[in-house]
Amino acid sequence: MTKFPVYDRLHRYLRLWPLALFASSSLVLLEAETTSFHNAPKAALEVKNPYAGQAPAAMAGKKVYARKCARCHGDSGGGSGNIPPLANGTAQSASEGAIFWYITRGDADNGMPSWASLPKSQRWQVVTYLKLMSASPSGSGPSKTARTPAPSAVAKSSAPPPKAPFTDYRFEKPGVVRRIGIGDLPSPFASQSASNGPTVVARPENAWPKAPAGFKVELYATGLNNPRLMRTAPNGDIFLAETNGGDIKVFRGITPDGKPEQVQVFASGLNTPFGIAFYPPGPDPQWVYVANMDSVVRLSLPQRRSDQHWASGTSSRSSQRRPSPFQRRTILP
Repeated sequence: MTKFPVYDRLHRYLRLWPLALFASSSLVLLEAETTSFHNAPKAALEVKNPYAGQAPAAMAGKKVYARKCARCHGDSGGGSGNIPPLANGTAQSASEGAIFWYITRGDADNGMPSWASLPKSQRWQVVTYLKLMSASPSGSGPSKTARTPAPSAVAKSSAPPPKAPFTDYRFEKPGVVRRIGIGDLPSPFASQSASNGPTVVARPENAWPKAPAGFKVELYATGLNNPRLMRTAPNGDIFLAETNGGDIKVFRGITPDGKPEQVQVFASGLNTPFGIAFYPPGPDPQWVYVANMDSVVRLSLPQRRSDQHWASGTSSRSSQRRPSPFQRRTILP
């Protein structure tokens, strides 16, 4: 069967894909299949790590990782923004030879530089450190479940106000609109490219989103594992992509105290999901399209009566090895 990879930056085009895909008469659907880590060749998969499991090599790799990798992938491998985590997901299931190959080769189209300039021993040490991340309770790597830091005092920023029309969180207010024109932007290559991913911190005491008059903001759900996107189905169910958890959750209804009446897992076993789209448009979609890090999958919505909710019942769960009761397909552009 022919393999057609879908690349990591797929999320940028997800909102346009329902139109593009279904307007084309050449859309092809195939059974989902497992592909190698970033299409590493078979020879790379079989290469063995000479430092596998060695603590001194892992400690040396941690130092290299802090200098070369942490600014994008996070200090503990949790990922940031569109950059996938390394402490869990495909990086942990891939062979060490495949990871070494990818670190060496890089992928410029997806923002991953080649580290062939690093000594071979250092590249293997980084691989050794990455493979110990998920097993480390603290210090040398993260646990598989993201945790919110304990509440602590957060100092106010003393940075000068941004030059108009730009702003930052200190000056944002509901209803305030700022127009940024081409003339306000810096010239191309005015400064060197840099990556400055976010760091999760505890919410300061009494900090809360501001809302316009007549509206109120309440906490609906918490304890999620890197939620990335919400989509509201026509019946009011909220579908949420839980990226680090590898699943799609459904939140239904609201209780008198502002919490969901039901929370269910609609699909699991996904690879870093971040995009959701219903098809066909309208009040009765039949499919949910989910963008993974390396593919787009189509999941069928269970048939229902008009008074029923989607994803109801005990059968509302899908896994990579057991696609029933949903029909899962990989979409090929």
